[in-house]
Amino acid sequence: MIDSGYRAWLSTLLIIAGCASLGQPPVAERSPIFSATPEFYSVTPGDTLYSIAWRFDLDFRTLARLNALVDPYRIFSGEQVRLMSSRVAIGPIDRAQPRVDDARLRWSWPTQARVSAGYSNANSGLNFKLTKNTHVTAAGAGEVVYAGTGLGGYRHLVIIKHDERFLSAYSLNQPGRVAEGERLAAGDLIAAMADVGRSGSTLHFEIRRDGAPVDPLSLLQAR
Repeated sequence: MIDSGYRAWLSTLLIIAGCASLGQPPVAERSPIFSATPEFYSVTPGDTLYSIAWRFDLDFRTLARLNALVDPYRIFSGEQVRLMSSRVAIGPIDRAQPRVDDARLRWSWPTQARVSAGYSNANSGLNFKLTKNTHVTAAGAGEVVYAGTGLGGYRHLVIIKHDERFLSAYSLNQPGRVAEGERLAAGDLIAAMADVGRSGSTLHFEIRRDGAPVDPLSLLQAR
């Protein structure tokens, strides 16, 4: 016999599972959200300098200098990474548009899916509505510097370093097919949506210059 307490617990679990469909936006909290930038951050398993910089809207180069780190910026679980002086050094994050010298980078669309939400004060990038068999690809050549989950609200997140100024990120409901340290060419596969459920899935895509988000439409080649 199943007692009433177990039935209630099972019903609650099923309701939660039903709400967590693949069609939901790709932001889901699996790690602490900070209301303000702390002076120090305690490194947890899976963190990289790039992921910490991304979490707090910082430039990874300034963060590296502040903590006397050199490429490849190795950090270890339990280590304390200083943040506050970096925040002061780079000033508040802005949404300035790309400068003329940014034109040397050629950016490709990360997917052929339609844009479902554009860049705005409430959205640091572009959202794309994905359907079954949609591919997500690298928007430019670079190195995968983060591939993990639960980064400040992002579900499955891949971050690519393109040069010393530019990073791009791809947040998905499903895991990517790339690993940290892997070098990609523009158009290389990051993820393929084999199954997206009835309501589809979402890609959240960002480009950041010197730690600050820019409107991807100002950099992506015309379709």
